Amino acid sequence: MRLPFRKMGIFSFRRNKDKKKDAIGVPWGPSYPNGENGLDAKSRAPLFPPTRFSARLIAELPSNVLERIFVAVCPQSQDESYETCEQSALEDGCMLCDLRDLAHCVQVCKQWRAAARKVLYHSIRIDPVHYCAREAYLAELRKRRTKFDRNGEPEDTPSARLKLLCRTLRDDPTRLGARVRYFKTPYMLREAAQADLARTIAVLPNLLYVDLPEGLFSDDSAYATLRLEVEARCPKLLKMTYRGGAERSLAKLSQGTIWRHLEVLELIKINMDPNVLRHVLAALPNLRAVKVTDSRAFNDDVFVYNEMLPPFPALEQLVLTKTPNVTAAGLVDYLSYPETRAALTVLALNKTGIEIPTLHEVVSLATSLKSLIVQCRVDGPFKSGPQTQRLSSRSLETLRYEISSDPQASPYSGITQTYYTYLASSILANGLTNLRAVYVLDAEFADQLSGLPPPPPRASFAQHGRPSSSGSGLSKSPHGNFLAPNITGANGGLQPPMRPFAPSGAPASNRFSSNNPFAGTGSLTHTLEVFAKKDEAMNWSFVKVSPTAQLGPAPSRYSMVPGALQSERPISSYGLGADMLVNGWNTAGARRSVMVGNGIGGFTALPQDAPPPMPSGLQAGGDLWPRPVSSAGEKRGDRDMWR
Repeated sequence: MRLPFRKMGIFSFRRNKDKKKDAIGVPWGPSYPNGENGLDAKSRAPLFPPTRFSARLIAELPSNVLERIFVAVCPQSQDESYETCEQSALEDGCMLCDLRDLAHCVQVCKQWRAAARKVLYHSIRIDPVHYCAREAYLAELRKRRTKFDRNGEPEDTPSARLKLLCRTLRDDPTRLGARVRYFKTPYMLREAAQADLARTIAVLPNLLYVDLPEGLFSDDSAYATLRLEVEARCPKLLKMTYRGGAERSLAKLSQGTIWRHLEVLELIKINMDPNVLRHVLAALPNLRAVKVTDSRAFNDDVFVYNEMLPPFPALEQLVLTKTPNVTAAGLVDYLSYPETRAALTVLALNKTGIEIPTLHEVVSLATSLKSLIVQCRVDGPFKSGPQTQRLSSRSLETLRYEISSDPQASPYSGITQTYYTYLASSILANGLTNLRAVYVLDAEFADQLSGLPPPPPRASFAQHGRPSSSGSGLSKSPHGNFLAPNITGANGGLQPPMRPFAPSGAPASNRFSSNNPFAGTGSLTHTLEVFAKKDEAMNWSFVKVSPTAQLGPAPSRYSMVPGALQSERPISSYGLGADMLVNGWNTAGARRSVMVGNGIGGFTALPQDAPPPMPSGLQAGGDLWPRPVSSAGEKRGDRDMWR
């Protein structure tokens, strides 16, 4: 029997609604734009289709092999860093899609369930959005539309995910909550959802790291309940931060009742007696890294030996930022112990009381130092004295040497050039034998290492050169604006001054051939990667400086001597081969070039390495062993800045 209401169009709104839904598309349908190219992941033929033998082989895999496969599906599940959710995000894929694929693996069979759950709940992170095309579709579905509000209000997705996670963990705290070791949440979520965060942490007894709101680190009364929950339920935390105002909570660590397993301690604007601080650090036997920022109370008394106080612990990493009362004498006392010299591998000195002329005292004692970071502003040239020596270290591999002039100094003074000349002399004198990478704020630093002089003072393009007036009475050189290296002064009686830090008996170089007072101290003995830029706001420019092919004096590339090769620096492709993963370093968009001397004042052009032949079935530019592609589509090359 036909319904007469169909002719009247009463149920036509239902058919129109279904047509609109089909037009939008569903995430599993062919019309859903699942990838960057608009194609669905299920519509693409697999590169290696499954067979009966492969299915039988997968069923026989042991649990440890399955875990490694699941880690490749969701790499962030093994994130064991002590960085926040924003700093530890992956840049080459959608983390939520990878997490969804791993959750689907849990539902395949009982054998996969045990191995996948172990990986799924090891390191948990809550991301606010999908970093793929799926987010645009899901954002429309999350909007709560009504009859009078067609636009709808977006849902607080991170808060909803935290509530669902809290419910799952509290339903099975013995088997699931005990597996969680790292828990990371976005900034806005951990600042607003304190109650849900406390309920979730309450069932995580083996937690090693968790993102907490900033108010908890400064003893804010609004976060007192959350602090008590963390102290009672998470006794195995490995990192904790204390800000200004939390001195009383920091002093409680000396009692040895809370967080005895801390490995990383960060102090920001802490104003505490150095004697009390030494008792606090002595109560942490597993401490291996300390970061102190913006503290005037942190001075040399923390390192000086005292029979009545425990010694400063032997650390692997020591980061000092804006601590003007820490001098080289304090670090020398700290490095006087053999266990301290053997443990310290990373030392960062950012705007401290340690001056560059006394830096060699610290570097020479740190026999196990691998990375050194020095950042400071100077208002005068390098002050050398009878006790000043070159930098010398057999273990140093990476040096970040950023010396900038004071804003009040004249831009034409060139006071920073003397500090980079001191560093170049230390490298050329074979004092840093194991150094492989150096970061400087001097665009001409690579020329100093190659033995090439900067532009002469009279050159119109010389750096920091004073602009000459039209009425200047300077005599013109027969070679134009260039000065030949063998031309002496007008009086003929000027002798080049003795070079500081030069070995006794060494001949002094001609002062007119180079502005480098340490020229002639030697040459490079190994390949060195130089990352240089002229301003802190610019990107790093990468140059690989290799030892010269022939030793001996070479004519200047700026001279007009006949036969001199006037070749410029070869420029290759842009980008870095291996980024230097150091906190706070801008490694994006660096210019990469290679400098190899040819012995006659120029450079040898090097051919670019051809990419290896790709196997059949792989596209050019792809990985030889690519990780599994998520069903959300291909990886994105970049991410939104406002994530």
